[in-house]
Amino acid sequence: MTRLLRIGFLILVTSTVNVGVGGVAVAEEEMLRLQPLVQEALAANPEIRAEERKWDAARERPSQEGSLDDPMLSFEIENLPTRSFGFTQDDMTMKKLSISQALPFFGKLDLRSEVAQREANAIGLVYRDKRNEIVRRVKEVFYGLYAIDRSLEIIEKNRELLREFVKIAETKYSVGKGIQQDVLKAQVELSKLLDEQIRLEQSRQAAGARLNAILNQPPQAPLGRTEEVAKGELPMELAELQARAVENRPLLKGLQEEIERSKAANALARKRYFPDLTMSLGYAFREDSAIVRRSDFFSAGFSINIPLYFRTKQDRQVAETSALINSAREQHQAAKNEVVSMVKELVADIEKGHKLIDLLETGLIPQARLSLDSAVAGYQVGKVDFLTLLDSRLTLFNFEKEYYRTLGEYQTSLAKLEWVVGASGY
Repeated sequence: MTRLLRIGFLILVTSTVNVGVGGVAVAEEEMLRLQPLVQEALAANPEIRAEERKWDAARERPSQEGSLDDPMLSFEIENLPTRSFGFTQDDMTMKKLSISQALPFFGKLDLRSEVAQREANAIGLVYRDKRNEIVRRVKEVFYGLYAIDRSLEIIEKNRELLREFVKIAETKYSVGKGIQQDVLKAQVELSKLLDEQIRLEQSRQAAGARLNAILNQPPQAPLGRTEEVAKGELPMELAELQARAVENRPLLKGLQEEIERSKAANALARKRYFPDLTMSLGYAFREDSAIVRRSDFFSAGFSINIPLYFRTKQDRQVAETSALINSAREQHQAAKNEVVSMVKELVADIEKGHKLIDLLETGLIPQARLSLDSAVAGYQVGKVDFLTLLDSRLTLFNFEKEYYRTLGEYQTSLAKLEWVVGASGY
């Protein structure tokens, strides 16, 4: 009877761990918490920093593109006679200093700057989307670790329970009320649990290495036990989530910026049909001879380029940028369709997971626990065979693992939905 009470206590403890209410006490510094992990990843992840540096570089371009080209300063010696190379022999010998400035046709500089600014905006939105992606990846690995940690705890509790079963079977066999095969079956089940424990520990090491890579830490850096996870909820209906995704997703905003960049590039290509102007000023110095005082010369002028080859140059630039506009629009539409579809799929997964978690938590696990309690009591008095006892334990064991696996996948789907919608917390 004492052993029966002990088994009942073990089942009760296992049940407490397996419904997300409590857990094994772990020192505060060993606890792996989600929000600090997210903040650490946002601060240290090299992929994020690379996109940020790319954005920093892109933001320096608009002012460059919107500025005039450097003026040209030139110095010439004109009409220097080759017989003497003297500056006083000929009236037309002079030293000329001139400066010129190219002036693009009205509106070209603004359009060049706009093209660069739109490109910088698109890169900035890629950076924002990368941050959201890293948050999603951290959460995915964390929830995977959470399911593994809880499964390992379930295995340990079940090993203790099976050891008690072995002792009961051995006791019954020693007094002639049981068979040796029951003892062997229990030992086989213990070996199966050990095999599964090894597999889960290997999976945890792999997941830990992935998380450390995201955090820019060495792969072997230790990770503590994950904190408890509360089941999240969908805050809004499918249609509103889809609308939020179309409105907020940085990826879609970035593709919209690509459309606007292509439009500005097309407008710039059309401006290239018009000539640019180059203004110049010059001053020529002449040296006096022994008998003649010579005055200096001042000159001013302008020049324009003639778009003579517009059919093979400007026309083709307009056609190229027009094609890029259409391409950017199609990419935006394709991405929009994919985002809306992903929201629908994720909402369906979340709703399914919510129902399954409720079923496990309120139905299957309590029923399996009662069945195991009944089987333990029945086996103790010889009304239930050992195979039925093991089957009851395995059923509860599988339901408890399924609960945490489903909860991890459910939370992962919520994290993916946050990423698709484009904002944490929607």
